[in-house]
Amino acid sequence: MINQEYGYLENPANGLGIVRARTQIGNLRIWDIPRTEESLVKVIEEIGGSPVPGLYMLFDEKTEKKVYIGQSENLNTRLLTHMKTPEDKIKGWDRVLLVNDGRCASQSDLNDENIRLILENYLVSLFKINRYKVVTSAIRTPSLSATQYTLVGAYKNELNILLTRKSKVTKLLTERGDDEVYNDEVKKILESKGYKINNWGKHEAIVNGKAAFIRPGSLKDKGWQVTFRGAKNNSFKSRLAAGDGYLIMPRGPILLIPLTDIRDFIQSIDSEAFVRDTIDIFIQFNDYKIIMFYKRNELDLTRFLLRHYE
Repeated sequence: MINQEYGYLENPANGLGIVRARTQIGNLRIWDIPRTEESLVKVIEEIGGSPVPGLYMLFDEKTEKKVYIGQSENLNTRLLTHMKTPEDKIKGWDRVLLVNDGRCASQSDLNDENIRLILENYLVSLFKINRYKVVTSAIRTPSLSATQYTLVGAYKNELNILLTRKSKVTKLLTERGDDEVYNDEVKKILESKGYKINNWGKHEAIVNGKAAFIRPGSLKDKGWQVTFRGAKNNSFKSRLAAGDGYLIMPRGPILLIPLTDIRDFIQSIDSEAFVRDTIDIFIQFNDYKIIMFYKRNELDLTRFLLRHYE
């Protein structure tokens, strides 16, 4: 939903430096507080006393855009730990955004750990596409019931409004399943799947001893366009013609496609394709399925996903 449907209200900082904000007809509230026990205790008492479940974002923006994102069934205990004995990777944090629905554990929907985990994952992805250095460790992704799914969808919309109005993010996730995944994360995922990375660059890599071309594509009406061009040996197009290597599409669940499959598909449709200077393919991320289009023909690429397609 758009901002006007939820509305937004922010109060000026009080004497403790606490800034309160909320959506006007939604459920979520954000407390922007400094790194002091006094301010934390004040907020916890305001919500209704410990335990208070929710999410939090620790910010250290003195030298770079760095954030640690977490969730807890007891924000008071967790944040006191971060204040007194912070991890080295975020030890310099100075402010925290605390997210809750204004209710303590006995009444809050955020007392559901599965909902908190999904929202934590969402925030990690959201801050990454906004070029933050996210220092949160890997977390699991639980399955949701229909009711949980509906709540999570509403909370994501509210988080978008709150964080945009707080000027923490400017770019939002599309929720189409095709947001770009940045290179360092793609590399880690490949390694976790057992692939050997012999060399890793911004646009090209060597994976399991073979050339891999990293292309996020350009968004067109037909989908994400990837262009093969170049007549010289080892060019993107010549590698495709030889069926030598991979295309890595760093979007959504991430695709690692053998060039042999793309070449054979194109040649089965157009025997003259490799005579021309360029070859364009288009990739669409649909519900539970990823399709490559060449001319009016399509090829299901879902089997080449590196991660579960949610």
